[in-house]
Amino acid sequence: SRCFLCLWVPYTARRLAASLAQARPRPAMSDGEASGDEFDYSPAAAPLPDGIQKEILVSPKDSWKKPKAGDELTVHYVGSLEDGTQFDSSRDRGEPIKFTIGQGQVIKGWELGIATMTKGETSKLTIQPEYAYGEAGSEPTIPPNAVLIFEVELIGILSKDDLFGDDGCVKSTIKEGSASWSHPSKGSEVSMSLKATAEGDTVVEDRFEIDYVIGSADLGEDLGRVIDKALKEMSKDEVCSLKCTKDYVYKGKGHGAVNIELTLHEIYNTSDVSMLKDGTVMKKTVKDGEGHDRPEDGFDVVLRVNTATDASGAAIPGFSGPKELSFRCCEGDVCDVIEGASRDMKRGEHCLVTCVVPWKVQEPKLGLGEVDLPKVVLGLEMISFSKGKEMWSRTNEDKVELALDRKDCAAKLFKNKRFEMALDKYKKVVETIGSHDQFHDELKKGCAELKRTVELNKAACYLQLNDPTSALASCNIVLREDRNNLKALFRRAKAHHARTEHTEAAGDLERLIELEPGNDEAKKLLPHVKRAQKIADKASKNTFAKMCEGFGSIDFEHKKKKEEPKPVEPEEPKQNPNTVMVSFKIEHKPEEGESVHVVGGADELGKWDATKSVAMTKLPMPFIPPTGSGKPPVEHHYWEGVVELPQELGRIEYQYLIRGPKGDRQEEGSRHKCDLSGMGGSRVRCSDSWRGAGA
Repeated sequence: SRCFLCLWVPYTARRLAASLAQARPRPAMSDGEASGDEFDYSPAAAPLPDGIQKEILVSPKDSWKKPKAGDELTVHYVGSLEDGTQFDSSRDRGEPIKFTIGQGQVIKGWELGIATMTKGETSKLTIQPEYAYGEAGSEPTIPPNAVLIFEVELIGILSKDDLFGDDGCVKSTIKEGSASWSHPSKGSEVSMSLKATAEGDTVVEDRFEIDYVIGSADLGEDLGRVIDKALKEMSKDEVCSLKCTKDYVYKGKGHGAVNIELTLHEIYNTSDVSMLKDGTVMKKTVKDGEGHDRPEDGFDVVLRVNTATDASGAAIPGFSGPKELSFRCCEGDVCDVIEGASRDMKRGEHCLVTCVVPWKVQEPKLGLGEVDLPKVVLGLEMISFSKGKEMWSRTNEDKVELALDRKDCAAKLFKNKRFEMALDKYKKVVETIGSHDQFHDELKKGCAELKRTVELNKAACYLQLNDPTSALASCNIVLREDRNNLKALFRRAKAHHARTEHTEAAGDLERLIELEPGNDEAKKLLPHVKRAQKIADKASKNTFAKMCEGFGSIDFEHKKKKEEPKPVEPEEPKQNPNTVMVSFKIEHKPEEGESVHVVGGADELGKWDATKSVAMTKLPMPFIPPTGSGKPPVEHHYWEGVVELPQELGRIEYQYLIRGPKGDRQEEGSRHKCDLSGMGGSRVRCSDSWRGAGA
C-alpha cells in the first residue's frame, strides 16, 4: 500500500500552503481543545477555511507546541471516504510517516489542519475536494470530488530553523526544554555542553557542562556566532542539533560539513542583592530553587554557607564552613551579604554571591570576622524558611502593627550602625502601610504621623551613607506638610551643607534657632556653615579676579605685540590713458535660454552685427529688506557688460539686443549715445532702459 498523501503538488500551491500556514492569526480553541496553564509560545496557526472541519478526539495535557513551516512532523493516520471505505492507513503498515510541513509534500487539507494541532493530539479532519484531490481524484482508490476523512495523531515535531537565513546552519530540536518561555540573551551566563562532529564521525570538539557568557567570543568568531544565535532561541534542558555547511564553522580547518549537538543545562540568573542596589553584592543562581516563594522580613531562615573564596578561587583562611546558619531574615543577625542574598533565594536554590566591599562580608560565625579582601565569593544554599500571612490577607490594623514592628527593628539597626539595612527597613515600613486613604480617621492620622517619622529617619540614614541629595528629598516631604518641623529643618540644613549649599543651610539653621532658641546643635553648626560660606565666597572672588586679570592680559599682550607689516598688495595695472572703460547696464527679466547683448558702430561693439555683439552678464538679485505690508518685494534683473573703447571714437551710438531660442529682439526707436571725448584713462557708466517693445 502506498501513501496517498505524499504526492507532488505544484510550486504555486506549495507557496500558498506555506503562506497560509504562517500568515494568518491563530484561531480560537475549540470546545474540546485543552488550554493548559501555560501560554502558547508556538507560531500562530491559520484559521481553518470552510472546506476543512476539525474535531479533537484526544487532547494531550500540558501540551502547547504547534508545528510551524519547516518543521519535520511524525504522524499516524487512517484515511476514509464518506461512506466509511478506508483507502489508506499508516497504522496498518505499523510505521508512522514523516514529512516537512509548509513545503507542499502533502495535500493542502493536511497542511492547514495539522498546523492547528499540538504535539500528542489526535483529531478528525474532514476535508472537502478542493483541499484534497479535487475533480481529478486519485484513481482507483479515491474517486473524483471525494470528501476525505482522516484520523490523525501528531506524534512528534522536530523543529527546524535556518538560523541565519542562508542555509548555512539549520537548527533541529532534539529535546524540548523545561521552561520554554525563558531564553538567555546577550550577556547571559549559561552552563552548556557541545559536541562537534565532522564528516566521517570525527569528533572535532567535545566540551561538557562549561560556563559560557553569550557574546563573549570565547569560542572564536565563527563558532561563537553560531552558538550564540542558537542559545538565544533555547530554553533550559533543551538539546538541539546544528547542521553547518562546509567552512561555516572551523573555517579553513578542513573538517567539511560539521554537526554540533548543543545542550543548554542552566541559565544563570544574576541579580543585585545589595541593600542599596549599588552593585557591591551580586548573586548568580547556579541551581534554581523550588516554586516562587522567598523569605520574608522577620521570619526564620536556615541557610548553608558551603564555600568562601577569594577572587582567584582559593579558600579564605579561617573559614569554618560548610556551615548552616539559622536567623531571622533582615533583622541584622548575620552580615549584609547573607542578609541580602537570602531574601532573594528560593527553597533549594544554590547560588554564588560576590562581594567587593570587605565589611559587608565580615561574619564571625563563619570565621570571617576579620576578612579584608577586595573580592569575596560565598557559595550559598537555601535549606528552608517560614512564611507569614500574605499582605493582601492582612487587615488594616495588622498592616499598621507590622509597620510599627519594622520601624522598631530599623531603629535597632541604626543604633548598631547597620545604616544600609536600617534604610531598607524604613522603606519597607512605607510599603507596608501603602495608601491609607481608606483607613478610619484615627488609624489614618496615626499612619500619616508614622510616615513623617519614617521620612525623617530615612534622611538620617541617607546622611550617614553620604547621600545628601536623597536626605534633602526626604526632608522636603516632611516640610511640605509641617513647615516648622525642627528635625526636618536641621537635617535639611546638614544636607545643604554637605552639598556646599551654605546659604540655604544657614537659612534653615537660623529659622530653626528662631523656632527653638535653645537648640544647641543648630547653634553649634551655624558658625561652621557661615565659615564655609566665607571660604567659598573668598575662593569665588579670587577665581573671578584671576579671570578678569586674564582677560586684561589678553588685550595687554595684544598691544605689546609689534605690529606686523601689512603685506604689500600688488598695484592695479594702470589703465591706458587713450582708452575708456565703458560699463553698459540695463534691466531685463529673461526667459528660458535668453541673454542680453550690446551692439554698436565701433569695432569693439560688433559694428551693428548681431552675431558679433558683446554678451552681458546677469548680476545677482539685490537684497531688499521686507516691508510691513506683507507684499513681496519687487524683483530686479540687471545685466552688465564692460568694454574698453578708444577715446578717439568720440560720440558713439549703441543699442541692446536680446538673443535666445526664439530669435533676436533688438531695441526700437532712437539709439543710445555716449560721448568718450576727453575721457581717456577713466570709466564711464551707461545705465539705460529698454526702448520700444519686445523686452
